[in-house]
Amino acid sequence: MSKQYNILPNGKWKAYIQLFTKKGTNQRLHLKPGITEFWDGDARMFFNDLKEEDSFLKHFDTKVIWSKVYDSKEEAKKMEDWLLNYFGKQSNLEFTTSGYTEVRDYNHTLWTEVINKLYA
Repeated sequence: MSKQYNILPNGKWKAYIQLFTKKGTNQRLHLKPGITEFWDGDARMFFNDLKEEDSFLKHFDTKVIWSKVYDSKEEAKKMEDWLLNYFGKQSNLEFTTSGYTEVRDYNHTLWTEVINKLYA
C-alpha cells in the first residue's frame, strides 16, 4: 500500500474538499466536504469505490482541491460541518453511496469567497 493510503499519525484527522467534475471534462459539478484519517483525501474515494455497489468514481472524475490536518477527529468534523453549512443544501444526485449527503452543487462565487478563509 502506498504512503497516500496510510493513516495520519497521533490521532490526527484531515478535513478536505473534493471536486467532482463531469467525466472526461473539466466541467465542475459538485463539491464534497469530508473528513478522513488517511494522508490522502483521494483514498476515501478509492476505498468507497471498492466497497460500494455504486460510487462517486463511477459517476465523476474527482480530486481534492483543499485539505487541512487537525489534531483530532472532532476538530476536523467541526470544519466539515462549517463547510457543509457554507456551501448550502445537499445536491440532488440520482444515486446513493456512502457520503452522498455531503455533496453540494458547485458554486464558483462561494468557492472563490471561501478560499482566503481556508488558507488563512
